Amino acid sequence: MGSRVGEPSPVVDLWASVPFDDLPRSLLEAADRSDWRTVRDELRTVMDGLTTDGVYGRALLQFVMSLPLPSDPVLARYRASICIDHGDWDGLRRHLASNPIGPAELIGVRDTILAGTDRTEPRHTDFEHERFLFEIYEFVLQRAVRRYKQWAHRILAFSADVVWTRRDIPPGRHFRFRRLQDEVSLAVAEAHGGVLAIAEACADEAERLGDNGEPGRDVAHDLRILAGYARGGQLNRDLRLRARISSPVGLSPLGSWDTLFHLVPFYTFVPDDTFRWTTQVGQQIANGLGSPRAQLQARSWHVAAGMRDGQSADEAGLPGLLAEARWAAPGLQVLPLLLRGIATHRPEDLVAAEAVARQVGSVWAQVSALTWLVALDPQPRTVRWLHRLLETTGWRRPILVPPTVAADAALGLAAAGKRGVSIVEVAALGERANVTVEVAMRHIDDAEAPREARLAAVEALSKLGTTHSRELLHRVSRRTDDVGVAARRVVTNRAAGTTLSEREFEVLDLARHGLTNRDIGERLSLSPHTIARHVANARAKLGAANRTEAAAKFEEMNV
Repeated sequence: MGSRVGEPSPVVDLWASVPFDDLPRSLLEAADRSDWRTVRDELRTVMDGLTTDGVYGRALLQFVMSLPLPSDPVLARYRASICIDHGDWDGLRRHLASNPIGPAELIGVRDTILAGTDRTEPRHTDFEHERFLFEIYEFVLQRAVRRYKQWAHRILAFSADVVWTRRDIPPGRHFRFRRLQDEVSLAVAEAHGGVLAIAEACADEAERLGDNGEPGRDVAHDLRILAGYARGGQLNRDLRLRARISSPVGLSPLGSWDTLFHLVPFYTFVPDDTFRWTTQVGQQIANGLGSPRAQLQARSWHVAAGMRDGQSADEAGLPGLLAEARWAAPGLQVLPLLLRGIATHRPEDLVAAEAVARQVGSVWAQVSALTWLVALDPQPRTVRWLHRLLETTGWRRPILVPPTVAADAALGLAAAGKRGVSIVEVAALGERANVTVEVAMRHIDDAEAPREARLAAVEALSKLGTTHSRELLHRVSRRTDDVGVAARRVVTNRAAGTTLSEREFEVLDLARHGLTNRDIGERLSLSPHTIARHVANARAKLGAANRTEAAAKFEEMNV
């Protein structure tokens, strides 16, 4: 699994010098001959005064800061923005004195980054584009998930006319990037505080937006994979963001912190040292920026990593973290309170964590706290809320919840009379065969359970592969309802050592009762020719010489 206590994780220094080899040749040549007018024109094609992170990453930012450029409002804006990205507040003050474009934006972002942990409201401004800019920084730094989600929806309809009057913003790149950024923001908002299926779909769309090489595509790629895993899928593809951040074309320190801490809850799933690495890089960046709220978030996840890796709460530093978070904004209290509940196993601590998570709209934390609560003390209210959230949001692998604890929660839901596909799937992922069997059979034997949930229970038993589960499937296969048909299909396929398609199974099931191809076709609304093809395919898979033998083998397997 992940790195253990005492094992070092390689951490990249995001302030270290990087080579400029990947930058446009025309830009490098113009700088070599001190052609500053051409350099400025070239920069306007690859730099954005609002969003400095792009295809060329830190290499471009360091290159700009290394040049003896003349005084110019556009260039001053670029350099001031780069100072913010690196937490160079002295440098920012110098460049503010050079009359950069949009100084109020720069000052507002600076003050937001450096604000105390108890701040909850964005900086006031009379300009709508500045309001959107200040809000995104504010909501991310205080982890106000619901407000961030609302912002992500509102920004979709916002038209920034100011772009056309700004010489520091290339409109073409800006609008291409804007579409990518909007889709990634929506994916992040849904992943943290909404529906995982929507998050996955938005991330999938984002991978096709923006310019080739945009780091936002890497964020979308990783979020799509991790959201799919949280829904019960597999981690069968490599993640990209860590390698991108470590490269010369990786994001600035501020951009790296922002993107990593959108994904850090999901990194708890990754079976290498990515989670621990992220917490270490996050602390380095937060300290470099001098941002109290970034520091508190990084500290919180560092403690979570220590507890996940086997440290006690005291060894990981939880008491100190709780003291730091006591007067912080609610969103910054969510993780410390959840960690306290996980450490103490006291229902009242988990209830407190769930309440704050619900207040700020942090759905992933709600699901985690409720899963622990139902596993430890399945009260009617917590049972009802956990079941509702699992069904509506798609969570199947709660964050910071061991699979065995999730299995206990699924059993608690089933024992309390709740039924649903989500309960069966959480149980099946829980690494406890006896719990999977118990939950599955409660669904199968409950005539009032939703049909989809009962079929999911059959599938869970089929994947389990234990002697007990096979015996139960044989018993269930004798039933005449949909569940019995599904169980017979599983038993037949396993006995045949092959896989009959659903249609082939249906055709043989009718054929063994003496129906002709025409009769079966009328029953299934298919032509006799199509039925004959299904019979031939099934006969080949079963190794039968003719239709009669195929039907006989099929019937024999279902006795």
